[in-house]
Amino acid sequence: SGLGPYGAGDSGTATSHVFQSIRPSPLPDLGEPCTEPSEDAKDKIQFAVNNLARNNLSEKTGEVDKMLQPKYFIWFSQDIMVKRASQEPNYHALYLQFVEALNRPDLTRCILRETLVSISRLLNAETTPGSSRDQGYLKNLGAWLGGITLARNLPILRENVSFKDLLCEGYNSNRLIVAIPFVCKVLEQAARSTIFHPPNPWLMSIMGVLAELYDTANLKLKLTFEIEVLCKALTLDVKDIQPTAILGSQPMRGAVDALTADLAKAAIGGDTGDTRGPAGAGAPAADAAGTLAGAVQMPVINGADISVDILGVLSQHASFHTAESLFAQQPTMKKIFYMLTERMIREIIPIHVARSIYVAVSCTRDTIQKDFCGEPNEENVHRA
Repeated sequence: SGLGPYGAGDSGTATSHVFQSIRPSPLPDLGEPCTEPSEDAKDKIQFAVNNLARNNLSEKTGEVDKMLQPKYFIWFSQDIMVKRASQEPNYHALYLQFVEALNRPDLTRCILRETLVSISRLLNAETTPGSSRDQGYLKNLGAWLGGITLARNLPILRENVSFKDLLCEGYNSNRLIVAIPFVCKVLEQAARSTIFHPPNPWLMSIMGVLAELYDTANLKLKLTFEIEVLCKALTLDVKDIQPTAILGSQPMRGAVDALTADLAKAAIGGDTGDTRGPAGAGAPAADAAGTLAGAVQMPVINGADISVDILGVLSQHASFHTAESLFAQQPTMKKIFYMLTERMIREIIPIHVARSIYVAVSCTRDTIQKDFCGEPNEENVHRA
C-alpha cells in the first residue's frame, strides 16, 4: 500500500531479510478493494482518535464506527493504529479498548497483520541496529503485539511468528540487539494472561532459549538487562530456567541440511551409476603412458570393482573419540559421514590402485629388460 508503518522515512530503507521467522497472514477478504477515505473523512477519524480518552471512549467509538468502512481497514490499521502504537506506548491500553469497542473482527485481523508487517520491516532494516529511535519503535510494537494477543489470551501462531527461530536468526546474524528486546517486550504481556503465564510450556520453551543466550552468548549489559526485566515481570529467576542447547547446534543443523541436499542429488553406496568418471579422467594419461612403456597399459578400475561392504566395515570398525558426543546428539550426521566416506573410497581408491598396478608392472618390466639385455636365451627372459 506504500504507507509507512513508523515515521515518514522508512519506505526507502534498505532491508537485509535476515529474519524470515515473521510471516504476516494474507489480507482478509473485505469484499471490496482497499483504499483510503476522502480527506474530510480522514480528518474526522484522526480528530476522533486524537481526542480519545477513557471517559469518552463510547462516544468516539461511535463516531469512528459510522465512517469506518471495510475498504478503509488497511489504511486505518497502518496509519492510525500501528503508527500510533509504535510511538505512543502509554496509550496502548486505551487503543486496545478502542479496537475491542469497535468490535470488527476483520479490522482486528488487519491490525494484527499490519503490526507484523511493520515489525518485519524494522527487524530487517539495515538501520535499526544503529538507531535507538527505530529500536524504541520495535520494542513498542512488540508490546503492542503481545497486548493484542497474549494479554487477551489469544495465541501468536507459529506460522506468523516463530520466536525461537527469530532468536536463532538474531544470534547467527549478530543482530541480537534488535531480536532480544523485541521478544522480551512481546513476552512481558504474558504476565497479564491467564493462559500464557508461567509455567505455560510454549512460554517456557522460549524462555529456555533466552536463558541459553543469557548464559553463553556473552551479551551486552543492555540485553542481559532486558532478559532480567522480563523474568521479573513473569516472576521468574533466570538462573532457575533450564537453558536449551538449540543455539550451539545451529551451524551443525545447517551443515546437515546442506549435506542432505547434496546427497539427495548423488548416487551413493553400491550405486549402479557411472562411477568411471575419475578413472575415465585419467584415460588419456594412461594411453600416453602405455605408449611410452610399450606393452604396459594403465588398468581401468571403477567403484563397482570394490566388492567389500564399505558401510558395514565402517560401522563395525570405525571409532570416533573426539566426535562421539556430536554423533550421539546428531545420529543423522554419523550416517552422512559414513555415506560420504564410502563415496570417497569408491571414487578415489580405484584411481590410486590402477596407478599403483601400472607403476609396479612398468618397473618390473624395465628392471628385467635392463638385467637381461645381453641374455641370448629368450626363455630365461620370459621366466624372469
